[in-house]
Amino acid sequence: MPTIFETSSFLILAAIIDILVAAHILLNKNDQPVSATLWLFIVFSFPLFGVVLYLFLGINRIKTLGLKVALANEKVTAEQKNRAHTVINSIFNETKQFVAKEYKNSTDSLEYNRAIDNLLPQTFPLTGNRVELLRDGTAAYPKMLAAIKEAQHNIHLQSFIINNDAIGTEILDALTEKAKQGIKVKVLYDKFGSTHAVASHFFRKYKTSKIDNFQMHSFSIANVFAPWRVQLRNHRKALVIDGKIAFVGGINISSENDINTCNKEKYIHDLHCKLEGPAVIPLQLDFLRDWFYATKTKLSTLLQAEYFPGPKQIGDATVRIISSGPGQQEAATEKVFLAAIATAKEYLLIMTPYFMPDQPIMKALSTASARGVDIRIILPKRNNHWYVQFASRSLYPFLLQNNIRVFEKHGVFSHTKAMVADDNWGQMGSSNWDVRSLRLNYELDFIVEDEGFIFDLKQQFLNELTESEEILLEQVQNKKLARQLVENFCALFTPVL
Repeated sequence: MPTIFETSSFLILAAIIDILVAAHILLNKNDQPVSATLWLFIVFSFPLFGVVLYLFLGINRIKTLGLKVALANEKVTAEQKNRAHTVINSIFNETKQFVAKEYKNSTDSLEYNRAIDNLLPQTFPLTGNRVELLRDGTAAYPKMLAAIKEAQHNIHLQSFIINNDAIGTEILDALTEKAKQGIKVKVLYDKFGSTHAVASHFFRKYKTSKIDNFQMHSFSIANVFAPWRVQLRNHRKALVIDGKIAFVGGINISSENDINTCNKEKYIHDLHCKLEGPAVIPLQLDFLRDWFYATKTKLSTLLQAEYFPGPKQIGDATVRIISSGPGQQEAATEKVFLAAIATAKEYLLIMTPYFMPDQPIMKALSTASARGVDIRIILPKRNNHWYVQFASRSLYPFLLQNNIRVFEKHGVFSHTKAMVADDNWGQMGSSNWDVRSLRLNYELDFIVEDEGFIFDLKQQFLNELTESEEILLEQVQNKKLARQLVENFCALFTPVL
């Protein structure tokens, strides 16, 4: 049995550690009072377990890692402007002709675009694009593989999840085959999102293949000595081919998105897009920025003319690319959402798998509804994270009391992230309506103004509504006490979910 001295020493040491951790919380979360209060409660209520939990989930290193990413971005921008890169400069000068001079749909569209122009001045609405809506991986993967097969110069793939399964193998095998043909291939994955593939050593055979033109790297290397790194995740999903064609949206590289290779019970419904035109250029640059940060590659080898072919008009769609994350247009996702809510006049349709926004967004939604905007939110009835679903449902009373309609989609898990407003524009990408996407993750979204695409996306919403059950206020008011307690308890962890 431990002596009184040993017990006292342990308690004193535990108290010192708790105080030090509490000081860290107060110094680093002073702008997030709800999160700070939650972590102080956890640390002092569960002395050692709470400290361990904070190390893994509470420390996000936004300021330090964000600064590193920002410095990497500044180097890319400085190199981009360097006179030595006259070819790159000429390409960006060519792109300027596609920046929308006016917003064609309506005064409502004008108001929204002006808001984004002011909030995110580094982004530009580029005309001359063609955007095709792809429903599920079953439709997206064959087109992605066909485009990979036709690649002539370079292929850049970025995905939060690359799974060790049939689809992951098929796509990586296709990429290595192209590399053998002389095509330059770069693959960037998130180590947390691709945990299964990393743990099973799936990537090892590709990384050690010794194919000159094939490179594969994780965005941010997590390890047991820096557990907080798992909090900052690169959640982007994009495939860019020859700087001319891109596939971007919410679909990861996984058999779970393909009905032909997946058990129906595990199938994930999602949306993606095929994009051609000038808007591919900022997607290419976003990938190269991330690659530069992750690999520390010499900029002179990245900013090459072959990655940026001259932009050409392919269609009539106006597209604005939005990249968001610490050190890269911080809180850009939240600004996009708030601008949409503030400028919507008639309706706002929202689909997201995870709905746990912060208070500013909740208040903005209630204000828009009070103005008469018809707001409808579609969430999955069956979520892949039960605690997230409970936390989301704790918000239903507020939403319904403010005349914001909530629907839960039946069937397979829906991972779809999209928004349509007033028949004027649509937004898609990797961002969820939760604190992680708003503050922690590196996200990639895009805004589209195109009559045909908006019609397709709105029709997708209407189809999803027919497969959904509307949640009524009386249902949530009559909820059992035990259920309310569980939901509200899970909601406490919203800042870290």
